This record gives sequence, structure tokens and C-alpha cells, in this order.
Amino acid sequence: MKNSRRNFIKTAGISSTSPLLIPFAACTSNNKEAKYQTDYTTLDAAIQKPVFKNALFSSSVIIESVELLLHKNNCMYRVRSKDGAVGISAGHPFIAKASYPMVPLELKRHFIGKDARDLDQLIFNAVEYNVKRQGIPLNVHVAGIEFAILDMMGNIANLPAGQLIGDLLQTEVSVYLGHHLSNFRKLEPEESLALMEKDVQETKARAVKLRAGRGDNLASDIDNAPGRTEKLIKMARELFGDNMVLMIDGNGSYSVKEAIRIGRILEEYNYEFYEEPIPWDWYEEQKQVEQALTIKMAGGEEEFGIHAFRYLAGNEVFQILQPDIFYFGGMIRTMKVARMAEAVGLQVTPHISAGGFGFLYMLQMVSVCPAAYKYHEFKMFDTWDANGEIIPIEPKVGKFESKDGILQVPKGVGLGVNIDEDYLKKHKVFDI
Repeated sequence: MKNSRRNFIKTAGISSTSPLLIPFAACTSNNKEAKYQTDYTTLDAAIQKPVFKNALFSSSVIIESVELLLHKNNCMYRVRSKDGAVGISAGHPFIAKASYPMVPLELKRHFIGKDARDLDQLIFNAVEYNVKRQGIPLNVHVAGIEFAILDMMGNIANLPAGQLIGDLLQTEVSVYLGHHLSNFRKLEPEESLALMEKDVQETKARAVKLRAGRGDNLASDIDNAPGRTEKLIKMARELFGDNMVLMIDGNGSYSVKEAIRIGRILEEYNYEFYEEPIPWDWYEEQKQVEQALTIKMAGGEEEFGIHAFRYLAGNEVFQILQPDIFYFGGMIRTMKVARMAEAVGLQVTPHISAGGFGFLYMLQMVSVCPAAYKYHEFKMFDTWDANGEIIPIEPKVGKFESKDGILQVPKGVGLGVNIDEDYLKKHKVFDI
């Protein structure tokens, strides 16, 4: 619980496993009052720890080509080594199309001719040396390239992609259903809950995430109909019963006062966590909400900088950190967030978007994720691309299914899937 963790930190004193609030002298002549800063030493150590397991490869793997494959609005990535090894990944299903020229203009130079064993540094360079272009539109392409490289390197090492960045910690992943985003806000609660109930019956999921407010990320305090969110909160608990784990996402709908009011209703109905009620970058206001409530707070899906997560972890703005595997720039950077969370007693559940290979990347990441939360976001097995076309894939080992709300981690090498060749042939290499 949040309060017990706060008490632990307060009584830990000089514990090396927790960030501390320590006084320091202000740099002023009169020094009227003590100032405070968070000691980030433990978090910085977690960030600096190597991720990619390059010791698995006895000789260099030089990246000969990085190809962006386009078909209308859809992006795929293909990498090839000088020895002929190949890796392929699917791009983000709706954001990549807005920024794809950055791949040949700004990103390829960070990878071509480089040793893929240095993937930690290559990803760092691609993100941090593009400071004027930083953000989600850049990061989704960095992630796409990284996934293709992990697919290639997994094929070489005869290992699943996840096991190239961490030790296998779980072979099964319990999920929460996090889709029907627009339905929960546009349809009446009875209708939206009926749709989710159908998917609960199909997947046997034991956890469900709903949507609160208008989801405008403007702190507007506007609902699509007066009292609609309160009705949804109550009806979901009545429909699914006390044994269903329920969460809700505000998507930045609320001001501090309204976020706290809704949060207390969630506590009354025993909801598990409350995701980003405040606009995502309103850190001080989000902390005010966190301090006022006992329900666990979750967030971080819009973050694209490592130091933002450093602040969120060091100041316990959220108990559950949610880096988006695409928006944040891939699995290596997500692993650094997970290690920070582990260092200070927080948890991580990676965020994913619907469509594409979202569920596949999630499974690879969670399989090796320290401090993993007990449920992880799942938006069904649909692999629709940016054109609305389903990407035809076959698992290399086993099949994809949900049994009692649990998914098996792919056992096949690389990303664990084969992509239909006819589908890939629709895509043409894009270059400038």
C-alpha cells in the first residue's frame, strides 16, 4: 500500500535503496530557509546499468542496412547484417505515419555500419542526439528499428527477443483489458460495458480498465454527460462483481479538485488503480492528487524522456509506471524505467496501443521485466496496421490465445512470429 511505503521511506533514513529528501544550503547570501532535493543516486545507477546482453555474441554483427518499408500509411522496418541475418518489425499503427521521413534523414546514420552488439549506445545516440526532434514522433521509429534489430539478433542467438535484454522472469502474463477507449466515452455505460463483458467472456480476463471523463488531456472537468463517469464506476462494479480487478484511466480529464472527488468514488468501489486523471505533464498537480488518495496512481504513457521517469520514480508521483514501449523508444529504454521502479519499490506495466504488434512487444518486454505489476495491458490479438489491414502473422512456436486471462510468452526466436511474405511485398523501401 502507498502509506506503508511512504512510512518505510520516512523511517529508512540513509537507506541506499530509496531516494531521499535531504536538506542542502541554498546558494544565497541570507540562506533564509532550508532547501530540499531528491537524492537520485540509486536511480542514476539503475539508468546506467547495461541492458542488451552483448556477451551472447562472440563476434561483431555489423548492420548493413536499415529499411523503412511503406504501404500507404503503414510503416514496417527491416534490418540486415553484413552476414545476411534479417530482422523485421511492425511500426506503430497510427503515429508512425506522421513522421516517417525522420528514419532516412536522422535515424539510419545511427545504426548503419555499426555493431548491433552496441545496441544500448545506438539507441541512446538515436534519441539523445536528436534533441531538437525529441518526442513521440521520433521515438516510435527508434522503437521500430530497435524491435527489428532485436528480431535479427534473436534469430542469430536462437533466443526470444526479450531474453536479449533481461533474464526470463515469467513465461505467463496476466492481462487487463484496456481497449474500447472511445466506446467508453461515446456510448452509454450500459452499451460500453456490454461490449467489454463480451471480451471478458472471450478472454476470461480478470482485470478491466475503464475510461473516465472526456479524455481531452486539458483538465476540463467535462464529462460526455453529467454524472456519466460516476454511473460507469458503479455499474462496472455491479456488473463484474467484487472479484474483478477494475481500473480507470482519466487521460488528463480533470483538475486537482475533480480528480480527487472522482478518486474517492473509486476508493469507495474498490478500484485497483487510477491512471493519469491530471494532464500527463502536470507533475506537481498529479502529486497533489496522489497525496490526497489511498488508491494507487498509475501513469507515464506519454513520457519520452528518461529524466522525466527519474523524477516520477524519485518523487513517487505514481506507484505504477507505464512507459509506452513505442512512445518511449523501445524495450531497452523501458527496461531502464523498470530498473528504476525496482530500485525504489514501485511497479511497472508497459503501455501499448491497439493494433500492430502491440501485444507481441508487450509480452516480450514483460517476460523479462523486473518490478512487473501483476496485470498488463492487452487490447486483443488484432494486428491491424495503419491502413486498417490485418497483418498476417503466424507464431513460430505454439499459438496466441488467452486462457483465464493469461497469455503465454512467445517461445520462438526473435520476435517469435513469421510475417506473410505477400503482405510484406506490398511495402516499398522508402528513402530520400
